[in-house]
Amino acid sequence: MSKTFKPLSPMAQTVLDFVLASDRPLTLADIQDAGIAANASHLTALVNRGLIGAEKVMKEIQTISKREVNVYSAPDSTDFID
Repeated sequence: MSKTFKPLSPMAQTVLDFVLASDRPLTLADIQDAGIAANASHLTALVNRGLIGAEKVMKEIQTISKREVNVYSAPDSTDFID
């Protein structure tokens, strides 16, 4: 017996169309960088339905992280200068 699924959401359909039209494998970030407001659940739904494939790969990704740093500024007066 085959499993039945709800119809795809409009966003999942957009993601499917984009992935199928691509000439290379895409990450979620690639899809989002193209201006598509996708999230992981859209891709999971497509994989679960067998419409696209997924595989884990190692990829180098640049990240921006926040950390506490010192900032420096000149004092309001120069009275401390000899």
